[in-house]
Order: sequence, then structure tokens, then C-alpha cells
Amino acid sequence: MEKQPRTYGAEIEKPVTNLDTGQPHCVSQDFFQRLAEFSQERGAKPKIHLSDIDSRILGVVSSDLGEQGVDNGRNLLETSLSYRSSLAELAELMRLDLQTVQKALEEEGASVINLSIHPLGKRDLETYRAFVALKGIYPYLWYRGWDHTAGIDARAQNSPTTSISPEEAADAVSVIIGAGAAFIGLFANSPFEEGKRSSFKEARLTMWKRMMKYSKIEGDRKTSQFPEQRFTTLAQYFNWMFGDDTAIHFVIAEKNNKEGEYKGIGDKVLVIPENPSVIEFLSRRSWQALRLKDIFNGFPPTSVVVVPDISHFEAMQFAQFSGARVRFTLNKENFPLEEFLEALKNPGERKVEEIFSSYSKSMWIEGRDPGANFPDREILEAGNEIASSVIIAPAAIQAGLIRNLDKSSAYIDSIPWLKLKALREAAIKDGLAGEVDGLTVFDFANKILEIAAKGLTADEQRYLAYPRWVLETGQNGADRAIAYVEERQNLPLGQALLSLLKHRQVVI
Repeated sequence: MEKQPRTYGAEIEKPVTNLDTGQPHCVSQDFFQRLAEFSQERGAKPKIHLSDIDSRILGVVSSDLGEQGVDNGRNLLETSLSYRSSLAELAELMRLDLQTVQKALEEEGASVINLSIHPLGKRDLETYRAFVALKGIYPYLWYRGWDHTAGIDARAQNSPTTSISPEEAADAVSVIIGAGAAFIGLFANSPFEEGKRSSFKEARLTMWKRMMKYSKIEGDRKTSQFPEQRFTTLAQYFNWMFGDDTAIHFVIAEKNNKEGEYKGIGDKVLVIPENPSVIEFLSRRSWQALRLKDIFNGFPPTSVVVVPDISHFEAMQFAQFSGARVRFTLNKENFPLEEFLEALKNPGERKVEEIFSSYSKSMWIEGRDPGANFPDREILEAGNEIASSVIIAPAAIQAGLIRNLDKSSAYIDSIPWLKLKALREAAIKDGLAGEVDGLTVFDFANKILEIAAKGLTADEQRYLAYPRWVLETGQNGADRAIAYVEERQNLPLGQALLSLLKHRQVVI
């Protein structure tokens, strides 16, 4: 596979607040119609994305911005931005996305807020039922034993994507996972949850423990945490994700799931009662499966025969929730499944990389640790360059580290892997002030930023203005929010948080 030019994208999640009440805001159907109108005005050919459960609109897909929709609830927006060939183009898309979303929200008295959790959001079942987006995948998650209320208070991330070659994949995903403490320290933005001060500066990232607590599958807990070892090959990564103690989530009831899609699946979900791992599933000629809708509504269910295919593997690539993922699209025609399974048995070798070099159409790293941050009044006062770099900064850092992969790998490898894990946990709790065995999150983030900067051009350095300001002031979004609330000690906490929400209204 000849070297492809890099591409850059992002999924940007946005908590929404009602400007009158300060409470989490549930976007209306008209909100999407307005986004579609704006898209039409831009000549960007909007398509409406409907729920696979009922006829409600969940998003608008346009030719320039990708999908502007909702994540797990209608109080948490998510835009999956289209790939671009430069960070400059991506930064423009991010700005256009936020402008159009804010304009559409204005009509219903709402705004995106510069926080990575809505501080007054609740996580009880009543709130969940009021806000949850109607997606066919979610009943399955409850069946699996997941507590899907864990993120319903609008836990928002800024998730950059950077294209890679198969040869770079193991190092790139390990670097971005390993650098987690830096991403969290710089972008932590959720020190309040459910109306109270949290004991974490990035409380957002504690949701996985709650979500997976009652999962039927031990591997779900394992793969939602920092992996115990660094990956040196793709085979090691896939064995961690799809090997012992893990279980395939589901199979989609279509002969060939060409797009590897998993969110718009309605009643096509088939579960395998034997709960094989993905690798074990692919290794057998056929399996008995049950329709999930029959388990819920038509018991006893009728079994269906499923013949494993590489599309089933591709559809499961979302199934780990640590600090970064390897993502890919495959050319599934004539994919050498037997050879691939054999390659997975030799995790020390790079045979999977060879196969993916021939059969992957695209590959990228999806970063998952940066919390959502947006420009607000306080950041604008610090300077336009700082404000305009807030949303693009995680993508710039990730791109810089991957472009400078030899240096970033060497630095990550100079620190014991489990110390990086402990440092990430310290960053979730204490932000830049976190420390493990003499290494502070602040110093680590400073070094990561320095290595990333060397991977960027002179013009791209401006995208680091926000994280550099965070280090200069010693305050990330969480620190500034805590300081703001503490300055209002004469107010009850609820009123101070309402004041914070007004203060953190996004300005673009």
C-alpha cells in the first residue's frame, strides 16, 4: 500500500443548556430542520438521519460538515466532521459547525456550554427516559448488562481522528493511550456533576466504571480501562480487544454488512448465546444466533444460522473504551480470513500489518481522552488566537505526536507503562496537579506538547495556543470553573452553578 497523505477529522460532542432555567436542554425536531436549512443555504445537500426505532430525526448529514446529530441523549450533540487533508481545513469546519449549531439553538433559547459535563444533569432512570436518543443499539446495551444512564448528564469529549498506515498503528495507538494524562490534564473540564463538586477534575471519564459494573462480560470492564501492556503489533491490539474474557457484542442480520455500521441497526441485532470472543466467532464455520427483538418480545426465540465473515469483525471495531482506538475500513472482497486468524496466533509478529497493508482502504487513530472545551467569554478575553485554537487543539496535538512518531514513541517508552496508567488516573482526579513517583501531570503534558509541536508546521503552531495558555496559567477548564464557583461562596452552590453556566455559554 503506497503512502497515503494524512487526513484529519474529529467527533465533537457538545453539552446543551437552557438559557432561561440553566437545566440540560433537550433539542427539538425543529433544531434539526434549522440545521438542514442552513446546510441547504450553503449548497451542502442535507440528508435527514431518522431514528431506526421511530420517525424522529437524530441528525442532519451534509456534504461539508458530515453529520450534526446527537450522541446518547438529546441533551448531548455530536458532530462527526468530514475528513480533511489539513488541520487548517478541519479548524474551519469546526468553526462552521459551532456557528451553525449555536444559531440553531438560539431559536429555542439554548446554547452549547464550555464544560464536559452539564453540572446540573442527573443520571437517574427518569432523566434517562426523558433524554435518551432512540437508537436500536441501546436496548442491546441494557441486555448486555451495561448501565446506560452513566453518561446521560451530557459527558462530552473532543475526539480527534488522524489517519495512519497499518505499520504505524500499534505505535500510534500506544502513544495516544500512553499520553492520556497529558490530554486529560490539558482539557479536563468537568469538576461538577449532578449538582455537586466532584472529587475528580474530569469526572466525565469515571462513567465507564459505572457503565460496565454489571456487564455480563468481564472483558467489557478490561477493555474500558488503560491496557496493562503497550502494543507493539496490531495482533497484540486485536488479541487484547477480541481475545480471552471478551465476547462479541452482536451480529447484524444481513448477508454482508458492507459499511461496518452498528448504530442504525434497529431490529437486525442477532446475539450469539455462547458468547464467543470475536476471534473465536470468526474461527468457526457457523453459529446459532437469536434475534434480540425475539428475546424481548417473542420468547422463546427462533434461532438463526450465522456464517462468520470479516464484516462482522469490522463492525466490532468500536468495542473498546480506553484512551484511543485503531479504526479502519476494509476491502472485504477476498479478504484472507484464515491467514488473518493464523496471524493473530502470533502476536509478536507483524503479519496482521502485512494483511492490512493489502486489504485496508483506510486506517486512523481515534483519540478519546480530551474533554470537550469551547471558546467562552473568559477565553476570548485571553486573546483571539487562544479562543480560535480551543476546539482544534486536541487534533493538533494528536497529529503532531503521530507525525513525530519515533520521538513520541521513544518518550512514552522511557516511562514505565503502568506508571503512565497511574498518571492518567491522577490526571482524572487532580488535573495538572496530579503526580506519580515524582512525575507531575503538568511536566508530562509540557513534554508531550513539546514533542507534538515538533511534528507541526510553523503555521500549525497557532493551534497549540490554548494548551500553551493552560500551562502558562496553570489552569485548565476544570480549575477555572472551580475558581469561578469558589469566588461566589456567598451563594448557595446551586445558584453558583447557574452563574457558571451563564459564564460558560459558548461565544463564537
